[in-house]
Amino acid sequence: MGRVLTDEFISEYDDKKPPMTNLGEFVYYRTYSRWLPEKMRREKWQETVRRAVEYNIGLDINTPLEELREEAQELYDNIFHLRQTVAGRTLWVGDTEVADKFPLANFNCAFLVLDDWQDFGELFYNLMVGTGVGFRVLPEDVEKIGEYRTGVEIDMVRYYPVDKENRKEFTSVEIDPDGVAEIVVGDSKEGWVKALDFYFEMITSHLYRGVNKIRFNFNNVRPKGERLKTFGGTASGHESIKKMFKKISIILARGEGELRPIHAMNIANIIGENVVVGGVRRTAEICLFDPDDEEILRSKDDIYTQNEEGEWVEDQAILHRRMSNNSILFKERPERERLHSILDSIKTMGEPGFLNWGAMKEIREDAQGVNPCGKEFCLM
Repeated sequence: MGRVLTDEFISEYDDKKPPMTNLGEFVYYRTYSRWLPEKMRREKWQETVRRAVEYNIGLDINTPLEELREEAQELYDNIFHLRQTVAGRTLWVGDTEVADKFPLANFNCAFLVLDDWQDFGELFYNLMVGTGVGFRVLPEDVEKIGEYRTGVEIDMVRYYPVDKENRKEFTSVEIDPDGVAEIVVGDSKEGWVKALDFYFEMITSHLYRGVNKIRFNFNNVRPKGERLKTFGGTASGHESIKKMFKKISIILARGEGELRPIHAMNIANIIGENVVVGGVRRTAEICLFDPDDEEILRSKDDIYTQNEEGEWVEDQAILHRRMSNNSILFKERPERERLHSILDSIKTMGEPGFLNWGAMKEIREDAQGVNPCGKEFCLM
């Protein structure tokens, strides 16, 4: 499809000032204005709006171009004057290579019930393309994930970056006769997700029962600071994903072969901690948990503590728990004392939030959870 909006129409807005406050303008340039390498500058608001409208209207492949033009012009004018908007994600990636290669990047939010090992990989991929993820870890959910083998040693190969021309995009596995499996992590979103999938397969599948040691090789991961051409921004390097696997292995060791909801939450948060999209976007998660789950309820209590000098310090071992907003999923009306206790916690800690499962089901019977904002009921 050709361009819906003509240059003549766009020129009418050349001298118009976007109706933004200083803060709004800052947020726009920080979050939605894409870098234009051929012009050595960031987009102007007129250009961003045009890009988003062209993409949005262009999704209709059945209506003739001329019939779409009037709608496109009205949409452009509304967005320019902040009367209407497309999805914030589309405002960032619409009509770019990102939208073509990763259509999911247009979605603001997603939701998962964590009841299978593969769900962690799906959460990982969603977060890497910039989609916020709500996840549910009720006891009956996590129980379905299944047991895993313990005692499998984890090792990290010393990092020697491969030349850009020789990097492998996809992840592979090599297993030697001594039961040592080397996961060679590919330099792509799919490669990172597959590395996580392979790791979980190694400790859960009967096929890999002979594996006693897993070695991670990150040499194909691009170095920190290298520019990301498709998504924009810079690469986080291998240290973040290396840290992710180390921390997940510690969580699994604590689980002793069987996950509890707190472990599933930790893994989801650790994955989120690793994800940085486009150099400016970080993870958006919400964790829905059972009213009787004291482990998750108190999971953030000790993230910050005071040392002997009275200084506040962060506990790096559990710092990843900041990644999600945690909310109780009430299936029954709580007692007044219980509700007061939660409200007191909210006054001091800001959490937990809480959701009325019954009311949610009345509105949408097949609802399973919510997006990270808690505004959309989601299905599976």
